[in-house]
Amino acid sequence: MKPTGLIAGGGSLPLQFLKSAKKNNAPVIVFGVTGETGNAVKKAAKEYYEANITALSSIIKKCKAMGIRQVLFLGYVRHTVLFKSIKFDLRTIKVLSGLKDFTAVSVMSGIIKEFEKEGIKVLSSDYMMEDTLAAKGYISRKKPDKKQMADILFGFKTAKKIAAMDAGQTVVIKKGGIIALEAQEGTDNCIIRGGKIAGPGFVVVKTARPSQDMRYDVPVIGLKTLAAVKAYNGAGIAVEAKKTFILEPEKIKQYADKNNLFIYGA
Repeated sequence: MKPTGLIAGGGSLPLQFLKSAKKNNAPVIVFGVTGETGNAVKKAAKEYYEANITALSSIIKKCKAMGIRQVLFLGYVRHTVLFKSIKFDLRTIKVLSGLKDFTAVSVMSGIIKEFEKEGIKVLSSDYMMEDTLAAKGYISRKKPDKKQMADILFGFKTAKKIAAMDAGQTVVIKKGGIIALEAQEGTDNCIIRGGKIAGPGFVVVKTARPSQDMRYDVPVIGLKTLAAVKAYNGAGIAVEAKKTFILEPEKIKQYADKNNLFIYGA
């Protein structure tokens, strides 16, 4: 079996993939993004190389030399890592200069095209991780009541609008009011900010983009997300089914049930 290249950013999603790949006896070569990839991923990788995301030529060249014909992009890369770099190679400069803007959608679409020009397929993020995507309906034992379900439906529409603008994917709602919208701070910080304002009983909603490209930046929630909801006495969280990863799903369910939180796949 030919190896899969994992271009690993920050967060726990790359580690989740390595665990799934191990279960499937699938060889993986990890390219860790400088300044983002966590130590747990580095330790779990059987073969690991540090990679500068602003030097596309070297990553593509390495993939081709090692017989890698398919790659995944998993984990976050902060805008500061990309746009504060002064080490862009010529290929990266060419990609960026041809973009209409510097949103995550435009940047990642440009990068993916460069890989596929060289015969390297960029796989969907759920490759070997389909069971980690949120199911539709009630995921936890606790179910949202009628008022909370109304907040979920309203929050879903609102989150879709900001996701379409590439501004964020998460909203905090309470009693039909928008308490917080995610910007660049990330889901957990948005919840903390919103929770401080809202007080007990708020609802968190996280969605994918309206036309989500499943090859990159797929929404993720984990134990830290649920812990943030619990810390500020939120009621629970709703996510977009089949388009949101739930890290360590069994642990997430247990945590939600223990702390009387709902998780709902809309």
